Amino acid sequence: MSRTGERLDAEDGLYGVDLLRHRAAYRFAEPLLTDARVLELGSGTGYGTRSLVDSAARVVAVDRVRPEEGSLRPGAEFLRADLNQLPLRSRSFDRVVSFQVIEHLVDPRPYLASMADSLVAEGVAVVTTPNLTQSDRENPYHVHEYEADELHHLLLEFFEEVEMRGVHAEGEAWTYHENRLRQIRRIVRLDVLGLRRRLPTAFVEWAFAQLSVVVRRLIGASDLAPQLGEEHYPIGPADERCVDLLAVCRRPRRPGCA
Repeated sequence: MSRTGERLDAEDGLYGVDLLRHRAAYRFAEPLLTDARVLELGSGTGYGTRSLVDSAARVVAVDRVRPEEGSLRPGAEFLRADLNQLPLRSRSFDRVVSFQVIEHLVDPRPYLASMADSLVAEGVAVVTTPNLTQSDRENPYHVHEYEADELHHLLLEFFEEVEMRGVHAEGEAWTYHENRLRQIRRIVRLDVLGLRRRLPTAFVEWAFAQLSVVVRRLIGASDLAPQLGEEHYPIGPADERCVDLLAVCRRPRRPGCA
């Protein structure tokens, strides 16, 4: 897998802290998945899909890219498809998980409609996305980031009940988060003319990948990752301090229903 700074490589220790943060959502979802038919939308390299198989009866993981070979597991089926138009039967899943996806979509409504349509009447979806109030706001792959109230309002168009929670960073994990933001802001200040907003997309994405390495090396990400554990990324209230928003969505609304 080519390094993008966006898709995380489970084998690259430089991104170990970021992976631990993202895995907090999988850890939260696991008790909800026991013996369930689970659909994962936006599975990426499949690093998190591995853990879903341990709880679920069946997992179908959908993304536009192939999973890494190390992510392949019995009980998990990987499907390359458009998240907005899933080639799957309606109401065929008990649970949907979709982590760090919605921020990539110009119009998230077709994706959310597909998510709701794929669930049985009593199905549950768990969605995460970076919290805008804690974001560096420089990721060129993110077209729209959310605050809690905005995401809550959007999800209520597709689910009758939405509980907003958040992934928090504690102790050394919070220090890592602050240091990372500080280094990014120092680099951004060098672009006094705002050229990064006007340069070709391909160049901006290449530069983002290179700087993601520089920033993590400056703050010692590889050395810190082994010192952190699950306790450093607890799930709590959705507030301005959480690094990711986590929404638990119940009672899906069907297309055309008020």
